[in-house]
Amino acid sequence: MTLAGFLGAAYLFFDSRGPAPAAPPAPAPSPVAYNSDGLADAYDGFRVEPLALPTGRGPATVSLRVTGPGGPVTDFQDVHTKPMHMYVLRDDLSHYQHLHPEVVDGAWTAPVTITDGGAYRVYIEFVPHGRPEGPMGAEPTVLGVPFVIPGDTAMIPVPAPEAEARSGPYTVRRLDGTVDLASGTQTALQFQVLRDGRPAVLEPYLGAYAHLSNFEVRTQGLKHLHPLPAADATLSFHAAFAERGDKRMFLQFKAGGTVHQVAFTIFTT
Repeated sequence: MTLAGFLGAAYLFFDSRGPAPAAPPAPAPSPVAYNSDGLADAYDGFRVEPLALPTGRGPATVSLRVTGPGGPVTDFQDVHTKPMHMYVLRDDLSHYQHLHPEVVDGAWTAPVTITDGGAYRVYIEFVPHGRPEGPMGAEPTVLGVPFVIPGDTAMIPVPAPEAEARSGPYTVRRLDGTVDLASGTQTALQFQVLRDGRPAVLEPYLGAYAHLSNFEVRTQGLKHLHPLPAADATLSFHAAFAERGDKRMFLQFKAGGTVHQVAFTIFTT
């Protein structure tokens, strides 16, 4: 058989099977999710652009421009008394700072002090006007940008889980001890603030009795939590952890006229 005849026979063989089946329809787009974790500088139509970041140890300024679908944005909903919350964290999950920038010359600006070298990230959290309310309120957008402080650095290992942490005269006790939590489901976290072994008197801080910033140790993704209303020194948080692994949590509360901060490491299975 000639080459032409062979190719013709092959064509008839394949053609006899009929037309190829149609490709399956593309899946419908999933609903827009308004929350993010601060590991990207753009999300959901918003972008953060660094104008000034720390370059060395000591006092410095963070200045960020936020743009949205309509251009630069200098006004967001007040969430816990502030239009924007800013966080600074080193990549070893240490040197946490919770800041509240103000708009200066069209940029969100806050003073910050850096005490050691290393790779850091600035996170910003905000809720645009008009965002629909969910079961727990309007979900924030969280964006972030990195910066590096050169020079010798004293890295700090992530501590093992502990049931208690102290700040000044206050002891914060995790009520379930160091038990592992389950990921993929709603989880209750409860902390009790004590002074001299008795429940402390807590004062409102930024519109809540406490603030809990949860960072994934592996990715450094952020989720900011607030407690359910309470009249005593027990702070209850509802959270759903998407992934298993270590979390580093920074808890801030106000008592005796002073804002205190403690940290916990928690593992989810």
